[in-house]
Amino acid sequence: MQSFQSREEVDTRRLIIESASQQIDRKGIIGLRLADVARGANVSIPLISRYFGSRDGLLAAVLGDWYEGFTRMYRSMVDTWLESSDSLTLEEFAMLSPKPRNPDFKKAREFRLQVLAAAIENPELRNRISEISTESYRWILDVIRRGKHKLPEADRHFDERIFSLLLFNTMYVFTDLVPESALDDAEYSDFLTRLIRASSRDGKN
Repeated sequence: MQSFQSREEVDTRRLIIESASQQIDRKGIIGLRLADVARGANVSIPLISRYFGSRDGLLAAVLGDWYEGFTRMYRSMVDTWLESSDSLTLEEFAMLSPKPRNPDFKKAREFRLQVLAAAIENPELRNRISEISTESYRWILDVIRRGKHKLPEADRHFDERIFSLLLFNTMYVFTDLVPESALDDAEYSDFLTRLIRASSRDGKN
């Protein structure tokens, strides 16, 4: 009986999250209403409160899951590409950073900004994003160390802090908000390559 109840709770929670995600897609984060979520999941508002505590708790679950999915999608793409390459040029290595003109990433970046804004007033969501971001930063450092040995010897001695910062910043706020000064993908890749190469110094990190 306990096992069945546990499975039922898992299914109910999933239905609520799916309904909330659909409402956010239609009305945005600000427009999310528990009454709409309850109607979409065919549950009561008190039941939503039982699972998530409040609207903020529900947002923390839904947006936290989205944020984690966004980072894992990007990480999977990079890991697959890196593992399939026996050797790399610095220009290719710089392309690990998402491109500003990629329409898929542009949409995700815009929503990511909304999630980060919501986290300012939502401590539970902020803590979840902090945990995901910390894990992602450690992954970035690992990517750099896995990729450096595939570069030509002359290009292996760049400042890892610069590259980790470039990879970690996937929002391109400047590109999105100041379009007349924006770089296209080729210019952006060239800029990253020159910046990373300029950070090179004697000795390994």
